[in-house]
Amino acid sequence: MATPTISTFVGSVILQPIVVAMSSLVLSSLLSYEIAGQLDWRPITVCVTCDILAVSIDHLKDQEVAIGAWGAAVVKRFTPLFHLARIFLALNTSLLVMALCRSPPKMALVTAVFTAPAFLWATPVDFRWIGTVSKRFIQANYDQEVEYDSPKSNEPFVIKRVPGMKAIFDGIIRGCGTFFVVYSALQLSWQSAHNAPPWTIIETIIWSTVNRTCHCIMTDVRDYDEDEKARVPTIPVLLESPLKTRIVLTVVQAAVMMAFPHNPFIVGSSCFAIALVWILGKDSPKVYFRFSLHSQSIFIVIYAVMFALDLL
Repeated sequence: MATPTISTFVGSVILQPIVVAMSSLVLSSLLSYEIAGQLDWRPITVCVTCDILAVSIDHLKDQEVAIGAWGAAVVKRFTPLFHLARIFLALNTSLLVMALCRSPPKMALVTAVFTAPAFLWATPVDFRWIGTVSKRFIQANYDQEVEYDSPKSNEPFVIKRVPGMKAIFDGIIRGCGTFFVVYSALQLSWQSAHNAPPWTIIETIIWSTVNRTCHCIMTDVRDYDEDEKARVPTIPVLLESPLKTRIVLTVVQAAVMMAFPHNPFIVGSSCFAIALVWILGKDSPKVYFRFSLHSQSIFIVIYAVMFALDLL
């Protein structure tokens, strides 16, 4: 186990969540403009802060375990950083609450629906309490049958351990979820009169969901050997080959290009993503996978710059 360092802690708990949240910042801004022709700070703030909180809390838990394993002396040395991390989380929580308070009640419900899986991503959920309650209403003979099969049912449920669904969940949460949060805040019909060529809302949702899913699968390709040994049921492990996974990702991204050939930014993003599929691998530095994460954001920013300079 590597010795914990200050730079590793700050990078994992503070900087990395911010980098991840930048993609939500860009996507939610585009959706806000597509739907209403303006940048509404409320859904943008909600999307960004939820991203930061979900990633930062997860990484903070990992750091607490890793640092705690080195003993009280190391824990004491990192205590100020734990305080800093909690201040960082409190600040983002305050911004989230403020944005939700200034938004329609429906937005809070939509946010809860799409962020709950993210916050519970790696948390074991034990459903045995349901069985405990139900036993009061079930006959004794049926109760014995339930107990006979209990070894399997007593295993905690972990969202990211659902076979083959980790990447799909991530794509839905970050792709579809972002749209519904923005839409619920603006309370406008998605068939609004605002026109933002070459974008349409449907294609942005599909593109976002596919892009996020493919990025998540790419990180699983990077971790293929570790996941295979640990029997983590990621898509590359289920396909039993990083090569097969790369072929599937290429086909999916090519399908997106063929579906939206009129949008040069989606086509460019998909081409860039396909190139990364074959360039990045298990030996690539993790920081290079940030290009995969932002393969969508880069082209949205290019669109924004060209729009601002009146080049479209």
